[in-house]
Amino acid sequence: MRKAFIILGLIALSLQQACAQDVYKYHKSSMYSVMLKHENQEFADEIVAAFNKIPIQDNFYDFNLSKRWFKAGILEDSDTSKADNQKPHIDRILRDNAIGRRLVAKWFNQDKQGCFTPNLILQRGFYNVNASDIIEALYSRKTQEGVIYDAGEELIGQTYVLVNDIQYGDKRKDRERRVSNLTTIAGMANMIPGVGLLATTYAQAGAALIGQKYAGFNVTVTSYLYRLDWTEDIANGFYTAYYTDKPDAAKKESFKNEKSLFTLTYIGSQTVHSSNANLKGINDREMQIRKVSTRAIDEALAKLQKEHPEFRVRAPLISKSPLIAPIGLREEMGTDTRYEVLEVGETATKRTTYKRVAVIKPKKGRIWDNRFMAEFDDGYKPMSGTEFELVSGSVPNDNRMFLIREEVLSF
Repeated sequence: MRKAFIILGLIALSLQQACAQDVYKYHKSSMYSVMLKHENQEFADEIVAAFNKIPIQDNFYDFNLSKRWFKAGILEDSDTSKADNQKPHIDRILRDNAIGRRLVAKWFNQDKQGCFTPNLILQRGFYNVNASDIIEALYSRKTQEGVIYDAGEELIGQTYVLVNDIQYGDKRKDRERRVSNLTTIAGMANMIPGVGLLATTYAQAGAALIGQKYAGFNVTVTSYLYRLDWTEDIANGFYTAYYTDKPDAAKKESFKNEKSLFTLTYIGSQTVHSSNANLKGINDREMQIRKVSTRAIDEALAKLQKEHPEFRVRAPLISKSPLIAPIGLREEMGTDTRYEVLEVGETATKRTTYKRVAVIKPKKGRIWDNRFMAEFDDGYKPMSGTEFELVSGSVPNDNRMFLIREEVLSF
């Protein structure tokens, strides 16, 4: 009975949260984002400080662990042509630091005594587990662990790790090279009779470059994407060997030493070279680093989402008349991008289903600029999301819930 009361309390909390955020009642993927620190590069500490303030995109649950950066392996210089060579180093980092096990521990709220609780899974899985399901399970000899697995399978298996190899090139170095070239040309021109005016022009150009205010830096980000493995075999192994809601020193120590059960699967990587950033609204170097880095990481994420269908972001339709969803330029949306509209439902066994009912496209001039610090960019328009128009199908204007995701299959 004690378990029944505990779980009923959790369900009440979940339902309360559901009412408060009904429109967002859907399964989002979870994200743990870390970076590689190139300790020999200028401003390395400032870069880490800025990265720690970069928020997880709101289309993901924030699943960050306390450790947010690791030392880079090879490539301790600015050569980004071999960026993929960081993968073996990242594989070792994830394995040696037991990141898979730590993510599972976070999902089950492991405390200092080694006890686990299902709070987080039940809170996030309320869409397909309700009070009657739990009570029926408790009184029909179905294990509590089985109920938790039913609620969390889709959630745990959609946990991603994004490792960002961030390399910076100071624009001052490029400016100094240009100044040096102009100075050399001016000196050579002075040696040629009749071209003194040309020499003066080159010298003035070099002086102007030297006088420019520090303009920032270029950023190259290679983002490596991994997914936490969560299968029935892994779940059974966890529940059998490690799960306990009472202090158990042996299970706690055994779980701590687990090296092979909780694994991560590599999905892919994307490299992005940043463009010149608008400096409006930026008052210090930390904010400048954060803006450039955030936009580069967001661009890499958008490319990964387009390349790997399983990683495509789903966003809720927050309005059906007109059709509006909180997604936009950050996800590299264009007027030619098509999205499928999915009606959210569930099977008889309470598993979430997605039924395609329509295809939509963004309205011209109504694409939301949701990039980081977009409000300081020229031409910014405050909006709550992107407005869409139908291409085919229909979206009923009723209480049913609908999501959108970028289209990859023909309708």
